[in-house]
Amino acid sequence: MSLKPTLLGAALLAATLTVSLSAHASGTLKLNPPASTVNAGDAVVIDVSGVGFTDKVVGGGFSLNFNPAVLSLQSVSIDTVTWEFVSSAGLIDNASGTLSDVYFNSFKPVLPTGDFNVARLTFTAKADGTSPISLSASGGFPFANDQVELIDVSYLNASVQVGAVPEPASVGMMLSGLAGLVGWQRRRKAA
Repeated sequence: MSLKPTLLGAALLAATLTVSLSAHASGTLKLNPPASTVNAGDAVVIDVSGVGFTDKVVGGGFSLNFNPAVLSLQSVSIDTVTWEFVSSAGLIDNASGTLSDVYFNSFKPVLPTGDFNVARLTFTAKADGTSPISLSASGGFPFANDQVELIDVSYLNASVQVGAVPEPASVGMMLSGLAGLVGWQRRRKAA
């Protein structure tokens, strides 16, 4: 008999913990700009920001994927004004096109909510093509609010279109063609 109340109490405690750890709040993590068109060799700067978070955010994390044949990730800068406590720029793997486990935390008296900055990503465009940039949740660093509840986060992705840089010979031919047109028009006007 004494075993049944203990099992019932344990079940209620487990249910309470599950409910308290489940997501009650929501928000979106997005990349800005959502689409870019650049030339090979150009720097591509993309900001990561939170939008529409309904609760005060203590911290969180993210990972992302990109096309390593088109882009190379040079740096990740966490916004340390917003996330002053502890943060990590994660692990960049340009060979596989991944950034894993970026995380950030704040313990300010007034925590971020609504819209806020998270990080700035700086890529280099390597070759022509298209690279989707796909955000995802960090396995080890979920978003949480000040009540130690998980926040349900949606992730908005971006893409970068890289065009080829014109060859010097092509540029030279174009300039000589323009010069020929100018000379032809001058001769025509003089005649």
